[in-house]
Amino acid sequence: MRHIHIQVGGWLAIPEPLIVEAAGRAGFDWVGLDLQHGAWDLGSVFRGIQILDLLNIPALVRIAQEDLPLIPRVLDQGASGIVLAMASAPEVVAAAIDRARYQPEGSRSYGGQRYGLRAEAEEIATIRPAVYAMVETREGVERIGEIVAVSGLAGVHVGPVDLGLGLGLGSDRSKPAFGAALRSIIAACHAAGLPVTMHAVAMDRVREMIELGCDELVLTSDIGLLRSAFAAEIKHARGMTAAIKAAIA
Repeated sequence: MRHIHIQVGGWLAIPEPLIVEAAGRAGFDWVGLDLQHGAWDLGSVFRGIQILDLLNIPALVRIAQEDLPLIPRVLDQGASGIVLAMASAPEVVAAAIDRARYQPEGSRSYGGQRYGLRAEAEEIATIRPAVYAMVETREGVERIGEIVAVSGLAGVHVGPVDLGLGLGLGSDRSKPAFGAALRSIIAACHAAGLPVTMHAVAMDRVREMIELGCDELVLTSDIGLLRSAFAAEIKHARGMTAAIKAAIA
């Protein structure tokens, strides 16, 4: 019998302190700051991490493969972990983990942390922030067994839109090939004892993702929520306007 304890993560693309605070107080288990696609820069990410830290909410920062050198700086500012986007090869995943580990396990240079380390010097090497591989390419699916075998990996995130594109399915996630890819990822992760996090889960697909075997869900991003809320309000207002015009015509 599978023990179900689903974590729910928030996802922020807008570098606005009020939004970070609102997300931090909303009840998420953790909040992701999207340095890959969002409007964040390093300064705003650092401040976002600081707000979430003060609210006692873990902060994960998504970083592109091209930005691996940023990993130590983000962690120095207190991020709980890193989500490595487009993680298709175990070598790149290993390189990200290397940058997140102090010597002798890795190559991260020690420079203290924003809120100050309380550990003694001999304990610094035991600090191991979480590093997650985001699988969202055909190669990533094909090499999932190698990826989950990388020492120190905390888990796997799945980017459904890019994964669908990588599989040649476009935006149609109802095709059997998409489901097969997800099941392959989930099976490999669970065999390795690692959790699977599914991104961009709409409300009507939460049950499906849990039953499929996902351990964590990332709901609609802040910008996605704003777009849908604006669209719903406008649709309602225009519908009411049309109804009133028809009634008085």
